[in-house]
Amino acid sequence: MKPLVKLRLALALFFIALAVPTAALIYQAYQRLQWETFHQHQGLAEEFAARVDQHLRELVATEDAHRFTEYSYFNLVTPTSSNVLQRSPLAGYPPPVTVPGLIGHFQVDSQGLFSVPYVPPTGTEDEQAGLSHEEHAMRERLATRMRDILAANRLLGDGERDQPRKPDRLAVAEKKARADKDERLREAEIAAPSPAAQVAFDSLNVAAAAAARGGAGSNSLGRVADLKLEQSFQGAPVMADGADKALDQTLAKSKRALRKETSALPEVAGAAIVESGEAHTRRDVLPRIHTFESEVDSFESSLLASGELVLYRKVWRDGQRYVQGLLIDRERFLTATVNAPFALSPLAHTSSLLIARRGEVLSRTSGTTAPDYDATRALRGTLLYQSRLSAPFSDFELIFSVTQLPAGPGATVIAWLAAVLALVLCGGLVLMFRLGARQLALARQQQEFIAAVSHELKTPLTSIRMYGEMLREGWAPEAKRSEYYSFIHDEAERLTRLINNVLNLARMTRNELKVELREVTVAQLLDLLHSKLSSVVSHAGRQYHLHCAPDISACVLRVDLDCYTQVMLNLVDNALKFTSGDEALEINVRRGDATHIEFAVRDFGPGIPKEQSQRIFALFYRGENALTRATAGTGIGLALVKRLVEVMHGQVSVVNRTPGAEFRVWLPLVAT
Repeated sequence: MKPLVKLRLALALFFIALAVPTAALIYQAYQRLQWETFHQHQGLAEEFAARVDQHLRELVATEDAHRFTEYSYFNLVTPTSSNVLQRSPLAGYPPPVTVPGLIGHFQVDSQGLFSVPYVPPTGTEDEQAGLSHEEHAMRERLATRMRDILAANRLLGDGERDQPRKPDRLAVAEKKARADKDERLREAEIAAPSPAAQVAFDSLNVAAAAAARGGAGSNSLGRVADLKLEQSFQGAPVMADGADKALDQTLAKSKRALRKETSALPEVAGAAIVESGEAHTRRDVLPRIHTFESEVDSFESSLLASGELVLYRKVWRDGQRYVQGLLIDRERFLTATVNAPFALSPLAHTSSLLIARRGEVLSRTSGTTAPDYDATRALRGTLLYQSRLSAPFSDFELIFSVTQLPAGPGATVIAWLAAVLALVLCGGLVLMFRLGARQLALARQQQEFIAAVSHELKTPLTSIRMYGEMLREGWAPEAKRSEYYSFIHDEAERLTRLINNVLNLARMTRNELKVELREVTVAQLLDLLHSKLSSVVSHAGRQYHLHCAPDISACVLRVDLDCYTQVMLNLVDNALKFTSGDEALEINVRRGDATHIEFAVRDFGPGIPKEQSQRIFALFYRGENALTRATAGTGIGLALVKRLVEVMHGQVSVVNRTPGAEFRVWLPLVAT
């Protein structure tokens, strides 16, 4: 397996070993934040349900405070000798909105007769009742509307009085409806059967429960069980749907004991009527006052098939039963008491509210999404909280479900932490891969360098040994000895340059290279350069041309002579390798700018590809073209040139010429 493939595999395993536990930790932290946020909103939902329940209890308490006699048009002020009458508190028109969505109050007496407190008793003239003809007509229309609603839901018969019910049905229904009544009232009621209208009220909730078990009614938006709300978190209260037995037990426990009250109800004839602060008398005869004791049951509620909500109670007076209650527009009632407050609460931003009765959804209020929430969709459709209201609305449920739950203030920190960790992990792995790849490439280059240096050392040593043996054994003719000695000298110089390059590179790697910068004129540098280059170029069988402008010969530079010589020799040696044919090298010395002198060495070879113009100064780098691979070299010459020039505070670069390439060394002038 290749080293680079091994490196990738090792880093991939390292990444997985770090990423998996880190991702699991961040996920668990995020889930914990979601859990905390969920339960915070669950607390808000519980508080909202408690406020709604308290408000409804207050409304019911207000209605429950109305006395039995207040469901009549006339009400006795004080049972004294004056016997002054006034309108009942419930007789106002339009009806006072004590309950949101109120249509009106009604009463069904023991004979099944329907009446409302808005219309005076039969036989009362408008003037005597303090009403105009138009107002009386409007009150009659309201009474007719309420009568039609009750009749359409079979709570009243065809006429104002229903026929007596069948004894066998009466016994079963009354026994269940009045299980908590005392024995005397139960026996009296069995002995004197109630009209069918009151029997209908007894079986109202029983019939509604049976209809709910049978399926969604006309007023339903669907069943709660069909919503399939998820329970992603523990602690979300869930109530079993359709548990009628448990519901009946809940209703029975929630009923209050009967309330007893003593009332006085006059016969209207001869009564004094109070209207706008003045007393008007029908006759001079004082009314007869009938004082009685009544037992008032707690309110019950039911949803009619036509959509209205009915709130009713049973009252016993002298052993006879009455039904008193009020009709409520369901939509207006639910909007005012539940939906409107919910829309103004913080919960509206994150959840939706369902109002259900006996497992049937009556209303749905969708939450709005605030634009500044950092919301997560993971909890969409999750049950948040479910609560049942108190009696008489104990068969109503408030169901809160999550639409878009904010992840909480700590989610931003976790998200940034996750992003930083991912960036550090990925960036670190990339850097480690690059570092490892560079080390592998460096190791490969070092191996190639060792092979190249071995070759470079072996060639001059072989030549020196060969010519030395020829001279020692006397095999060389006298005419050739001088040439052989010169060749041995040149090869020794070449070997010395190679060794110096390696030693200087080692010193620079260890930061042990010591340079001695001294002030030298350009002319002195050229004389030194000429003496060093003559033998090198002539031994290669080439020529060179040195050009220098006369006006810069006296310019002073601060350089290290050994470093300068090694730089120029390396550049010339590199140019000799790549110059083909008999072309002469060009060495030009010119002013680079006001503060630098430029030394340029040009060859007439193939040139350098643009993408390699900076890489050729890297350590151990050798070009990838065939000519470079065919030539000898160690890959440290140009790298050493760059570092030595930088030590002398200069710069080196390469540009392509036509043909060949030109290396330029800029050295700073000494300020004068």
